[in-house]
Amino acid sequence: MLLLACFSSQATTTLSSAEQKLIHQREIFIEAESLAYKPQSAEYQALVAQLVDYPLLPYVQLKALMNSINRKNGPQIEAFLARYEGTPLDRSLRKAWLQYLAKHQRKSEFLADYKNTGSAELACNKIEFSLSDPALRDVALTEVPRLWVVGQSQPKACDHVFKVWQQAGLLSKDMVWQRLVLAATNGKHTLVPYLKKLLPDNERYLADLWLAVRRDASYVSRGSKFPHKQVDKESQILLYGLKRLAFSQPDLALKSWFALEKRFAFTLPQRRAMTERFAIALAVADHPQADLWLDKASADSYDIELFRWHLAHVLRLGNWQHALDLIETAPKGIAEDLAFQYWLGRTYEQLKAGDLAQQTFSKLADQRHYYGFMASGKLAQQPTLHDKTLNFSPQQLLEVSNMPQARRAYEFLQLDRSLSARREWYDLQQDLSEQQSLMAAVLADSWKWHDQAIFTFARVGYLDDLERRFPIAYDKTLINSANKHQIDPAWAFAIVRRESSFMADANSHAGARGLMQLMPGTANYLAKKKVGGRSLFDPEKNVEFGTQYMRYLMDKMDNNPVLATASYNAGWRKVLDWLPEQDAVPMDIWVETIPYKETRNYVKAVMAYKQIYAQRLGQPSQVFKELVDMQIVPLQQ
Repeated sequence: MLLLACFSSQATTTLSSAEQKLIHQREIFIEAESLAYKPQSAEYQALVAQLVDYPLLPYVQLKALMNSINRKNGPQIEAFLARYEGTPLDRSLRKAWLQYLAKHQRKSEFLADYKNTGSAELACNKIEFSLSDPALRDVALTEVPRLWVVGQSQPKACDHVFKVWQQAGLLSKDMVWQRLVLAATNGKHTLVPYLKKLLPDNERYLADLWLAVRRDASYVSRGSKFPHKQVDKESQILLYGLKRLAFSQPDLALKSWFALEKRFAFTLPQRRAMTERFAIALAVADHPQADLWLDKASADSYDIELFRWHLAHVLRLGNWQHALDLIETAPKGIAEDLAFQYWLGRTYEQLKAGDLAQQTFSKLADQRHYYGFMASGKLAQQPTLHDKTLNFSPQQLLEVSNMPQARRAYEFLQLDRSLSARREWYDLQQDLSEQQSLMAAVLADSWKWHDQAIFTFARVGYLDDLERRFPIAYDKTLINSANKHQIDPAWAFAIVRRESSFMADANSHAGARGLMQLMPGTANYLAKKKVGGRSLFDPEKNVEFGTQYMRYLMDKMDNNPVLATASYNAGWRKVLDWLPEQDAVPMDIWVETIPYKETRNYVKAVMAYKQIYAQRLGQPSQVFKELVDMQIVPLQQ
């Protein structure tokens, strides 16, 4: 089987006839695609005849049908949709076909072929066509709320459906309020004025309050603006604003809370939620009242994030006996968490209970985890990786590699069409057993499709195959660039693993690109000229800029890899704000009190990955032995 060729240790440099045929068919496939706009031509037909056994032939047929959406081709389109229903081949064609049928008012055909494509417009078309059939009308009306109660405006195709639904008396005050809350909190606030008109006259002022608090959370401090008329709904707005204000202006939030709770009878769950919010916000800010609120919130909570911040705050104060009391009285599930176990060992250590500290660290050191590695560092011993390569038979791998989605994904990879490959790959995994999913992960790794191998292993929960989960990919590029910029290659591999899982075409919502998830602005700054954004998808250029940036951060952070790692995620100016003003702080405590959860977890992950890669690269593995003794000190900029 060709798909196993790159996996087999017996593969030779000589291409087999099957491989040569596939290479030829890829060329024909590209040519056939270019002629798909005239599928009746002899040239197109001759090309398609050569693709009869080629995995991507359906995509040529799809393109031809997409170019000919009309009534005449209806039977062909419907046959194709029936054959590939629910696959990536279905979705784009079905959407285009349904749009055609809706435009031409072919109601019965539309309803027969309708499947949810994620299009609100088509969903409304489906409801509208169903409303004209008395047998379908009642059911159709029940489908409207899921389209109406959303935080953004819907397409014009929904206007008539919404109108009929409202005229039937099915729009309730509760639905209006639900949509208003969605729009005001997480959705499009421009929808609020429209929804305001749908509220009863005596509630319309609430829409104005939502907008005011969304624009500026400190608006909740103006108690007179909340008239205490619709108490439950005003309370909902106040709590939304107070939770935001607690982090941006904690003193004003506290002052406002004390004033408001005298006027509003907040429920017990609301008070608990607000107490936990204040406790965490004040701990993050190292506020003088943090102790009071943390003690109050922790007495009646099972929230691990709250307990984690309570412990972090106590550690920052250096109150080790309090830390021990907190861990020992925490709910069992929280106390057994690896983080709490590490800090239990640290409290024993600080309280001079050396034997208990050793016992705790010894047990924890068996874990392949940041805290397990920290425990190993405390014991001055080599971390335990528990590397266990997955065992399987060739037949098990062959079963998955022969699946149509796997064959199509592989071909798309050979054509450098990674998005199409991923669509097929995700579709493949929908109905796989656990064993088949593991084979899919092995298959992806054998194709050097490392990101999908990593993601698939993680999804299944098989975490011990380190060779495949922590691949030595792009090794020449990474090692050469790391050495050039005088940074640890293991650290460079760890950053790539955490940032993109070796996905060269990774592109974040924020605009970060490539293996090391660089922002174009960062590349421009480093290059001192305009760098084409697309060039950051080139692995060599991306790694060159990425390792150069790591060197830049090391220079900014006095060659401290922990601070440089935090800076890679949050920005070096932000990290400077988090540094101690006077006395040095142990590295583990400093990491535990990083205000941003994302950065806190990022630093832990990268340091753990650095240890794994140091051992995989055969480097001296002293990463955590150095970290456990590290002190974070004020820096002069």
